[in-house]
Amino acid sequence: MEIWGKITAREAFFPGRIYSIFPAVVFWCLWLNHSFCQEINSYRTIGSGNFDNIAIWEIFDGVFWTAASAKPNFLNDIYIDQTRKVTLTGNEAVKSLYINAETGAGEKLNLNGFNLDVYGSLRAFSGAAPGAPSGSWNSQNWIGNSVASSITFRGTSRVIVPKNAWSGFTTQSRYSVIFEPEDGHTLTIEEPLKAVRFTIRSGTLLQKLDVSVNPNFCASLTFNTETTFYPTGPFGEFIIEPNGTLISECNQNIIARSISGSVSASLVDLQPGAELILLGTSPQIEAANLQLDGKVSFRKNSGIQNFLTQAYPSSEVPLTFHDLEIQGTQNVTIPAALSVSGDISQTGSGQFQFQNSHLTLLGHEDQLISGFSLNTQDLTVDKSDGKVLLAQNLNVRRNLTMVDGKLDFQDNTLTINTSNSGTLNYLGGSWESLSSFTYANVPAIFDASNATFPFGDRYHGGIRKVQLLGTNSGGDLTIDYTEYYGADYAPNFNDLDDTPILYRLYSYFNFSGLNPSTNPVELRISADKLIVDEPEDLRLVCTGYAAPGLHVESSDHVNLWAIRSLIFDDLPGNNFTVGSFRPLSILPLTWLSISAIRDNGFPQISWSLASEKNLKNFEIYRSLDTTKTWEKIGETLSQGDSEVPTDYHYTDENRFPSTAVYYQIKALDEIENWSWSSVVRLAGESPTIPTRPTIYPNPHISGEIGIILPSDFLGERIEISVIDAKGNLIAGFLNDERTLSEYLEKLSAGVYILRITHKSSVVQMRWIKL
Repeated sequence: MEIWGKITAREAFFPGRIYSIFPAVVFWCLWLNHSFCQEINSYRTIGSGNFDNIAIWEIFDGVFWTAASAKPNFLNDIYIDQTRKVTLTGNEAVKSLYINAETGAGEKLNLNGFNLDVYGSLRAFSGAAPGAPSGSWNSQNWIGNSVASSITFRGTSRVIVPKNAWSGFTTQSRYSVIFEPEDGHTLTIEEPLKAVRFTIRSGTLLQKLDVSVNPNFCASLTFNTETTFYPTGPFGEFIIEPNGTLISECNQNIIARSISGSVSASLVDLQPGAELILLGTSPQIEAANLQLDGKVSFRKNSGIQNFLTQAYPSSEVPLTFHDLEIQGTQNVTIPAALSVSGDISQTGSGQFQFQNSHLTLLGHEDQLISGFSLNTQDLTVDKSDGKVLLAQNLNVRRNLTMVDGKLDFQDNTLTINTSNSGTLNYLGGSWESLSSFTYANVPAIFDASNATFPFGDRYHGGIRKVQLLGTNSGGDLTIDYTEYYGADYAPNFNDLDDTPILYRLYSYFNFSGLNPSTNPVELRISADKLIVDEPEDLRLVCTGYAAPGLHVESSDHVNLWAIRSLIFDDLPGNNFTVGSFRPLSILPLTWLSISAIRDNGFPQISWSLASEKNLKNFEIYRSLDTTKTWEKIGETLSQGDSEVPTDYHYTDENRFPSTAVYYQIKALDEIENWSWSSVVRLAGESPTIPTRPTIYPNPHISGEIGIILPSDFLGERIEISVIDAKGNLIAGFLNDERTLSEYLEKLSAGVYILRITHKSSVVQMRWIKL
């Protein structure tokens, strides 16, 4: 009953369309000129049997049907007639597949656990082969017999399910559909298609919307509705693998189990590197589980476009995404709550409307917000790793909550609470490369939660937290952070209590915009990542002169506050920064590069400095695991003070031929202050290409894991299964060494079997994790 509404609508609104000429077409093809209705070398069934049994086939020579002398292949159309059933006994290929669709036709093609490649189209017909196109018959279970049975559409761009030539009535279709055209090519469906699983493995699948009927009709992707054979409720998986794309013109019923019964699919899995492009006005996906780890793009260029939603009670509300993009000209309104773990971009002229939304940025990888200034009602940043890069200014109209993670403003600005109904809630994280911050409509009382402003120090590392504590008179607080590299070791001024200041950072903060007030305020700036002997050594000073107010001694060994007690009217017009009456260490040192290579099998570490001053020596550290447990392995003396670049080299006497090794350099000056280089990774050497698959290192202790494949495996589709000691399948991968390595590195110690499937061969390897 899935398409009855479509048929009724077409007959009611288009009485002069194809339906009026249909009898003439049938008459011409079936009676007058049947030789023109199928291609030369097309096959049709004359009996039931196995696909490779030539006795069940006839072949068309252009005039007559004659006995076949070979089974069909990817160059031949095949017609499976009424009362006939074809069974696969191995993987096969055809051009187009035509199946008789008359009522009671029953199962016509038993895939029998194998795959049928289709290089043309999938069509239904009525009458004797080649018959007439038909998609309206209520015939069930045309194709079977399990999820392991599959039809794979290959080849180049074309329509694979033509209009009026297939039926969503195939209620009991027990097979999987795979879309795997050549890269850069598009397969198009114009009628509903039903299976037990769909997979877009490569290329693009275009899902058409029939606008010639009212209401418009979607070529829905739906799933088997047998409840005696499969579970009741949500069922069926739709998977878009990396490099695969689904473009949908539809609004409702893009993906579901049953349209007429409003039953959801079980899973829609948009994998990393895959893309879903939505062209409909109000696109809806009906699935109980959504894994949207790829990119969801909106590409409508007329009318309006709404955000992706659902309508069925059993469907998951799509509120967690990886990448989001607007490619079209229409604005898209974001729902009240949305979580994003990847990029948000506008490449079209349309805009994301976040003004009434609470956006949460989360995950473990870098995120880029580009093409627009983000203007959201509420923003929560909760990233345990990675950072958010903002290509333009950020405005949070109400609440900004910093749980963890970095916002990299790339010298843009941040404004919060323009609605006068929100606040800052700081728990952790930092603001990197932020030139200016405005806190509109400040709360009356500043405390550690609503008035801690975590400016990242781009030159010296760490977080230069600014904290205000006290009761203010309102206004819009603006903090400008001016950053310079290095520090002044001879400030030549004393604090107001005559304590000589021996050190101050060149970078400084300016405050403005608060209403005048003589209320007391405590100003704090943190010395994170600076070398501090004791927190009481710190002083809050200005650039070349003492700060107003009174020094407050700090005892906080974690935040390392430089603290000043003053009044709010002391804030404007002064440049506040971290200072000390002891010489803190910011080494006058600029790391240019660090690298590692293998020289005759031995790791050689090289590094270079832009200049040197008062350096004593360098210590070389090594780590063999991703947790970076460092071991000092050697040291080398400095070449002395220099205003020009200097180069250094060190050779590790241990080879570690098959294990990834990490190195880092520590520079020390004459008074034991130090500066660390960045970390460099040296990959393990690849073994020679074997005659059978090889995994290394084996046994494995730490580091990345690689698989070396024989030359005849390269360029082919490889499936890798991981099996534990009890024989349980615990993971599977497709030609993805990096993902496999990341998974295996996290496994607990034990013995595992890696099964590699290549074409029709299977190879098993024993692998030990220590």
